[in-house]
Amino acid sequence: MKKTFVFAGLLIMLTLLGACATAQETAVLTVGGQEYSQSNLEALGTLSVDYTDKDGETTTYEGVLLSDVLNDADVTGETVVFTASDGYEAEMPMADAMACNNCIVAFDDGSLRMVMPEQSGKLQVKDVVEISIN
Repeated sequence: MKKTFVFAGLLIMLTLLGACATAQETAVLTVGGQEYSQSNLEALGTLSVDYTDKDGETTTYEGVLLSDVLNDADVTGETVVFTASDGYEAEMPMADAMACNNCIVAFDDGSLRMVMPEQSGKLQVKDVVEISIN
């Protein structure tokens, strides 16, 4: 009887671990119609960026340089639009996005967020799921 419970427990654990590995490879971000998984983003190279919020708290985020993501997706246009899972949108000029050397798509506890030091607080989009170009 104990062997059955141990076996069932191991089977459940392996199933859950397999589901987690599969979930990591699903698309987490769409950029100009191209889908990226977290591993696709990480393959572009990561860096750490410090962001100080309006209350003076500084947090270090790790992510991918926004300009690297835009270059990889081979997008062109005048405006970059960031869309969160709840429908919130923020936009910035493409030229500013490409010139920003510390604007990143950051990995944030299973989701993504825009970390844009020295930019408007409105651009700090949490749970970003799409970057489109107009």
